[in-house]
Amino acid sequence: MKYLKYLFLLITFVIISSFCHSSKEINVSNTNNKNGFLVSSYIRGNFYNRGQISASQLNACTDIICIGAAPGADGSLIFESFKLYNGEGASSLEQLISSIRNELTGGTTLRLGIHGGENWKTMIANDAAVKNFVRNIKKTLSELQLNGVDLDFEWAENDIEYSNYSRAIVALSEIIEGDQIFSITLNPISYKISENAIDAVTYISLQCYGPSPFRFSYDNFISSIQKVINYGIPARKLVPGIPFYGVTADESKQSIAYRELVKNNLITSAAINEVEYDDENYVFNGIDVVKKKTSYSVSQGFYGVMSWSLGTDTDYSNKWSLLKAINNSLE
Repeated sequence: MKYLKYLFLLITFVIISSFCHSSKEINVSNTNNKNGFLVSSYIRGNFYNRGQISASQLNACTDIICIGAAPGADGSLIFESFKLYNGEGASSLEQLISSIRNELTGGTTLRLGIHGGENWKTMIANDAAVKNFVRNIKKTLSELQLNGVDLDFEWAENDIEYSNYSRAIVALSEIIEGDQIFSITLNPISYKISENAIDAVTYISLQCYGPSPFRFSYDNFISSIQKVINYGIPARKLVPGIPFYGVTADESKQSIAYRELVKNNLITSAAINEVEYDDENYVFNGIDVVKKKTSYSVSQGFYGVMSWSLGTDTDYSNKWSLLKAINNSLE
């Protein structure tokens, strides 16, 4: 009986250890999070080079994702070259990371953002290419001393693509170390990854915004979130997206940066969510809606919120800053 007792304890320990290892969650209090709540945003090098992102904006985030690469069909990483502005700025991902890091003063995490490009569906269908992709990400994270990676592969459209993508997610999770953050971005129209893939990531961003204007409403925000939770994505792993831009109300899907609306003195109230500009009506999220969405996310125990994108918000010192509205909701 004594041996059976020891055997039972050993089996219990192995099961618990296996469960803990399988879920890629980090202690959010180890990052620069306000009250353990992630405030993440995306950066494109071209916006950064035009001076549209200030140090105050960078430091107001707890997590920054620098989009700078896409996969090749063979699993290689195709790095972007950024346009210089008046001959100045960062022309490569390495330069962009270095420049941003020099402006950070707190514990903000800095991560690699990988968009799908033209080859991601071919890559994830090939096991050898996926292995190569994983190796290249591991190498890049190490060389640039980054805090993790985000995949924004748009979009899986059928069971085979969901299955391939899910396997690639699990494979990539195996090289995530310590407190590194591994996130993926899904959409209310494309979210059916496997349970193993859900377990493998730190969190899942959900694009609760356009290009269709109906995606911007608070009610659609709630219904989109509920849809993916009903599917099986845990609330504790969910990071809903908040738009820092607007789209035309007539479904023509033209977009405009929120900062342009502020620049043209069109934002006169925290309650405004639609304005006329250049003979077009634009729908967006104003201060009140942003606060409402953030407060809801906190109340539901979500991992945090993210925004698309930092370069389209107005400066953090401006009273109409949407990022400031998010942070004010956390105080």
